[in-house]
Amino acid sequence: MSFSWVAGGVTAAAGFRAAGMHAGITRSRRPDLALVVADGPVAAAAVFTRNRVQAAPVVISRARIRRGRAGAIVLNSGGANCLTGRAGLQDALAVGRAAARALGMPEREILLASTGMIGRRLPAAPVCAALPGLAKRLRRGGHRDAARAILTTDTAVKEAAVRFTLGGRSCHVGGMAKGAGMIAPSMATMLCVLTTDAGVAPGLLRALVRRAVAKTFNRISVDGDMSTNDTVFALASGRSGSRARSRREAAPLAAALDAVCERLAYRIVRDGEGATRLMTVDVEGARSPHEADAAARQVAYSPLVKTMLAGADPNPGRIAGAVGASGAVFNPGRLDIWISGRQVVRRGTALALSKAAARTVLARPAVGVRIDLHAGRCAGRMVTCDLTTAYVRINAGYAT
Repeated sequence: MSFSWVAGGVTAAAGFRAAGMHAGITRSRRPDLALVVADGPVAAAAVFTRNRVQAAPVVISRARIRRGRAGAIVLNSGGANCLTGRAGLQDALAVGRAAARALGMPEREILLASTGMIGRRLPAAPVCAALPGLAKRLRRGGHRDAARAILTTDTAVKEAAVRFTLGGRSCHVGGMAKGAGMIAPSMATMLCVLTTDAGVAPGLLRALVRRAVAKTFNRISVDGDMSTNDTVFALASGRSGSRARSRREAAPLAAALDAVCERLAYRIVRDGEGATRLMTVDVEGARSPHEADAAARQVAYSPLVKTMLAGADPNPGRIAGAVGASGAVFNPGRLDIWISGRQVVRRGTALALSKAAARTVLARPAVGVRIDLHAGRCAGRMVTCDLTTAYVRINAGYAT
């Protein structure tokens, strides 16, 4: 499907406004509270973390999204509101009530998301006090302020938007995301808000978002740690005048969602805590999609592979060892591996690299690893980054 990249982030689609500001959650003066608001109640869907330990906003939003309708999303950085017990749940509910009053909409239409340090209560009083002022800042051009307000250890704002045609009308999908560490989504430390002005029923929107998440956010890893707060929200205003009533009619919308999610996912990995290189891991020749994904994920999660990437020190034995530990069934004597297009393992035997090749095969910003198991016809992919001393330094002192 054809589409073009456009500016505007989460408000590129008609019918949405956004804002971000400092609300006193963090000690710094940087923005830490964001609003994304629809002009009225719209179709809504979401995908949440599968971690059994879940933050208060996840619990509340999971219940509210079942209606398939929403009017606004309140997001904060500076505190995950997880492991905060009944008090944390009450804090989140208070924020939702304050947002409903400030926006003049029912409380049930307010969705919530938080990110930051786990185990600290959200300072509900200053957040609630800030929401009326934040509501007054809402505008179509407020997307970047909102995207900035949800960052934690991120070093860059993450936005993307596309224009496409659906039913002969021009439509948009836009989004914003955050995430740099604790990234190993399984839905789905990432937050993402997607919007579209295409018309689509909540059930179909839910199916399209789950499909997009499975192909993008669920195929990235920074450190192999699944967050307690991962959330992907999607809102559809229908303001373009187009409407998709079936998966077939929604094919252009599905392609646009895939494209926006993929760009945001790659930006999360590129901005991984301490990361200097990105690596795609493509596995082919597996017996099943599950085994292909398992092999790719094991390689992407391996600290030895990730430190190999950090040092630009090719060691195919680390890749082979990870594949062999993945649970995928294959004949090791037929295993083939390539790094940056150069074959380093042929039929289960490591190939010697010249000094020149060894210096260059991993010394690039983006590296591709291809693995052929020769056991079937299924393929899988993961995208990850290197593991550096900077990552250790960031996380060794995160709480203090």
